[in-house]
Amino acid sequence: MKKSGIFNSEISKVVAQMGHKDMVAVVDMGFPISNSVERIDLVVDKGEPSIFRVLEVLNKELMVEEIIFANESSEEFVNKVKSILENTKVTFVSHEELKKLSNQSKAVIRTGEVVPYSNVILVSGVIF
Repeated sequence: MKKSGIFNSEISKVVAQMGHKDMVAVVDMGFPISNSVERIDLVVDKGEPSIFRVLEVLNKELMVEEIIFANESSEEFVNKVKSILENTKVTFVSHEELKKLSNQSKAVIRTGEVVPYSNVILVSGVIF
């Protein structure tokens, strides 16, 4: 049995397979997810798990070089994510563009988040 790290086998597999510049989207409950991308559904109830908790766990194993937000995301949301993923490049695109980019992601992780526009795309970096 695994002793530490990400215990969700689907997320663990995606993280292990990511290379430089690969993307993974972490989204709220209402985000439209294309059938062409892997969907990892973590929702157990409204608000659970929060997107912030999922990002905290991902940050332990995934080297993130860039965070992509929608222009429509609240300042509070952006600041909280930036505090979790410190010293990471930040890019803003329209919500429509974020949805299109999510279709190019290795996976979309659906959280229980219920605050509108609480969606991010993490761009993988390198550890050397």
